[in-house]
Amino acid sequence: MRISWPGRPLVADGVVAVLALALAGGTSLTAVRGADPLLWAALLAVSVWLSACLALRRAWPTGAFVAGSIAMLVLVALPDIPGDVSPVLLPFSLIYPVLLYSVVAYAERSAPPVLCGLLGAAIAVARVLFDYPEPAIDWPTVVGLGAGAVGSVLAAWALGRYRRIRIAYVRSLEERAVQAEQLREQQVRDAIAAERRLIAREIHDVAAHSLAVVLAQADTARLVFDRDPEKARAMIGTAVEVGREAMGEMRSMLGVLRAGDESIETGGDLAELVEKFRGTGADVELVGTGTPREISTAQRHAVYRIVQESVTNSLKHVGSGVSCRVALDWGADRLVVAVSDDGPGTAADLTARGGYGIVGMAERMRQIGGDFVVRSEPGAGTEVRAEFGYSAR
Repeated sequence: MRISWPGRPLVADGVVAVLALALAGGTSLTAVRGADPLLWAALLAVSVWLSACLALRRAWPTGAFVAGSIAMLVLVALPDIPGDVSPVLLPFSLIYPVLLYSVVAYAERSAPPVLCGLLGAAIAVARVLFDYPEPAIDWPTVVGLGAGAVGSVLAAWALGRYRRIRIAYVRSLEERAVQAEQLREQQVRDAIAAERRLIAREIHDVAAHSLAVVLAQADTARLVFDRDPEKARAMIGTAVEVGREAMGEMRSMLGVLRAGDESIETGGDLAELVEKFRGTGADVELVGTGTPREISTAQRHAVYRIVQESVTNSLKHVGSGVSCRVALDWGADRLVVAVSDDGPGTAADLTARGGYGIVGMAERMRQIGGDFVVRSEPGAGTEVRAEFGYSAR
């Protein structure tokens, strides 16, 4: 019943059909030796017919069952073989329960086949009753025959249902395995994309800030070199120091990314960052209101990068003469970080149309569950505002 080659059920069932024809068909035809040649030829045709249905039971389950049912009706209609035995009781009739099992197991609907099988069992029992020559009927034999016919139909139906449920269960496991593999691949792709965004954002933060400071120092040093060499050398030294710090910070950040740790150090606190900006000649003010609270490493890192990126953008887009104000408002349940400048401002929506720096700042706030907005108006400067709850992660 379960012999198969991968992808070739017709070949396996064909082998089984040939064996069934040789055994059951041969035994049945041997039992009718001496019968009318036409009856013998009809029984041979029916045996081949049922064997062919057996070969097609999985490749064409519904068609094979219907053809097998017709063959069984032909057996019921044929006259008795020698010994007053109905042809429906010959051994090759046992192929029919196998066809019923197959149509229940491999077809979509199982109720019509089992009803057809029960009807066929009733017809077969009625045919046997019709053959009794004596007025007295051997009821135990008839009851046993009826119970055997009905039992074979129900057994084939039960086995077919079990097989069908088993097939559906295995298919569901295979589908789940495929979905799990697809989900794993998607998670890997998402993780790779997230890591790339993280690396790009970190490199942008470090490179943009440091290069802005280095370029500002180098450009100023170039302008004052002839009239004030000492000041030019100091500025060049500051540029070199900032560049070295940026290289060290970038190596540290890339090392943490390779290790898979998201708690990247900020490289210093806000006071030190503001002093670095002031050391380049920028006018940066740091003010705080309220009582400072303990926040997570990710939140500290986000605040540091937002202040760094905002001041750097002001210096880069407005110039070294811009004045910046960094305000920290430690509220009862939220921290508000506001970085504003006195530049010319713009009417463009920087929150939606900003560059990589603004996109990176907005992404950082989303990661810790905070809000982020950039406000800018012509003649009123630009303000970067970020806020989040102390419990945000």
